[in-house]
Amino acid sequence: MSQLPLSTTAESAPPRPRPGGGFFTIYVLAYLGAYVGIMGPGILALYTRLTELFPPAGEGVTSVGALAIVSAAGAIAAALANPFIGRLSDRTTSRFGMRRPWIVVSALVFALGLLIVTFGPAELTTIAIGWTVSQIGCNGLLAVYTAVLPDQVPERHRGTVAAWLGVAMNVAALPAVWLVGLFAAGTVTFDDAGAVIGGEPGSPWRFLAPLVVALLTAAALFFALTPYDRHLAKSEVTPYSLRDFFGSFVFDPRKSPDFAWAWISRFFFMLGIAYLLVYQTPYSQLHLGFEGPELDAVVLWGTLVMVIGSVITGYASGKLSDVFRRRKVFVVTSALIYAVSLLFLVFAAPDHSGLPMALVGLFIGGLAQGVYFGVDLALATDVLPDKDADAAKDLGVFNIASAAPQFVAPFIAPFFLGLTWLGQQPGMNFAALFLFAALFSAVGALLVMPIRRVR
Repeated sequence: MSQLPLSTTAESAPPRPRPGGGFFTIYVLAYLGAYVGIMGPGILALYTRLTELFPPAGEGVTSVGALAIVSAAGAIAAALANPFIGRLSDRTTSRFGMRRPWIVVSALVFALGLLIVTFGPAELTTIAIGWTVSQIGCNGLLAVYTAVLPDQVPERHRGTVAAWLGVAMNVAALPAVWLVGLFAAGTVTFDDAGAVIGGEPGSPWRFLAPLVVALLTAAALFFALTPYDRHLAKSEVTPYSLRDFFGSFVFDPRKSPDFAWAWISRFFFMLGIAYLLVYQTPYSQLHLGFEGPELDAVVLWGTLVMVIGSVITGYASGKLSDVFRRRKVFVVTSALIYAVSLLFLVFAAPDHSGLPMALVGLFIGGLAQGVYFGVDLALATDVLPDKDADAAKDLGVFNIASAAPQFVAPFIAPFFLGLTWLGQQPGMNFAALFLFAALFSAVGALLVMPIRRVR
C-alpha cells in the first residue's frame, strides 16, 4: 500500500508522524487476524464441538439448537462490548495512547474465553460462557481496529483502506476454516486414493490455532501503532457517569439521520449474512447430506469459493468508490446481488447433488460481499455523528448492526426451519431459512437509498 497522509482530528492536537505503507499492511493483517480468531471457531469448530455433546436431530437439545443458544449468547455480548469498549477507548488518557491499551485488554479477554471453551467442562453452560467471553474480547479488538480508520486515514483514502479491511474480513474465513480442519478429522489434505486425511477430531488446536493468529497480529499492531496512536489529556475528559455508560450504546437518529439509515441498512443485510455464517455447516450436513470428513471438506470448499469471489471484487470496489466518489450505488447493488445468491442455496437439491448449485451461490455471494464490505464501512465512516470526539464509540454502535443479527438470526431461525414450505422436512427447512435471509438482505439494500450526505 502507498503511504497515506494522517487524518487530523483536532486543530489543537500536536502533529504526529504520518503512517506509511508498512503500518497499513500490519493494520490490515491485524484485522484479518481478529476475524481468523473468531471465524474458525464460529464457522466450524464450535458446531463440531457441540456435535460431540448433542445429536444433530431428535428429541431434547440438538446440536443445531445448542448452536443457536451459544451463538445468541455470544452475539449479545458482541453487540454490547463493541460500542462500550469503543467509548472507553475514546476516553482513555493513558501514556500508551487511546487505542493500544485496549488491544492488550481485549486480546487477553479473547484468549480467556476460547480457553474456557476448549478446556472447560464439556457442558452447554460452560461453552456458552466461554464463547460469550471470547466475543467480548474479539469485539473489543474490532472496536479498536475500526477506530484506527478515522484516526489515521483521511476521507479521500478511506474507501481504499476500507476495501482492504473488507477483503481481510472475507478472506479470513478461509485460513480460519483451514486451521480448524488442520487439527480436526480430515479437512485439509488428500491421499493418493482421494480420501481425506487429517488430525484428531477433538484436538484443542481447533480453537487455539486461530487464537494464536489473532494474538500475534494484535501484538504486531500494538507495536506498529506506537508512534501514531492518539493521546488524550486528562483535562479533555469529563467524569464518567452512568449516563455516559448507557450513551455508549445509542445515538440520536434525529440529529444523525444518515447514520441511522446506514445502521438499519447494515442490520438487515447482516441478518442475511448471519444465517449463512451460523448455519453453513448445519446446512451442509442436514440439507446436503454430508457427514464426518466429507462435511469438513464441503465447508472448506464453500468457504474457498466465497473467499475467491470476495477477493476478485473487494479491493477494486473500494478503489472505484474513491475514484468516482460514490458509495451508495456499490452498497445497494452488492446487497441485492447477495440476496439473489442465497436463492441458489434455497433451490439446491436436498442431497449430495445440490452441492454444485450451492457452491455457485456461495461464489456469487462472495463477489457481492467483496463489494459490500469494501465500501460500506467507508460509507458509515463518512456519516459518523462526531468523527473527533466519539469515533470509536459511534463505530462501535455501528458494529452493533453487525453483531446483533447474530443473536436475532438463531433466535428466530426455529420458526423458519419449522415451516413446511418448499417440500422440506419441518425442523430442517433450510430452504425457507435462506429464502427469508435473501429477503432481509434485499431490504437492507433498499434502506441505503435515503442517505443524503454520501452519494
